[in-house]
Amino acid sequence: MATLLAIIRPGGRTQRCDARCYDARPDTACNCVCEGANHAAGLAVAMICTRRQVQRWIALARERDPDILTVEIGLDVQTDPLF
Repeated sequence: MATLLAIIRPGGRTQRCDARCYDARPDTACNCVCEGANHAAGLAVAMICTRRQVQRWIALARERDPDILTVEIGLDVQTDPLF
């Protein structure tokens, strides 16, 4: 399961976008850091969407909670595929 983005808050609370979001059924609820943009999209589409919007999602998370400890962006999101 690839984690595309994880926001780690004080107390160990973590909000992430991972397979529970991008491989979810469309009719399930989503409380993911992507705000539903990757929900049920599949990994390939979710990586493209995350590459495009990751900085916006991080900024929104920081606005809501300025005490964020760490932001982790998945390696697959940080690099574009060669082929």
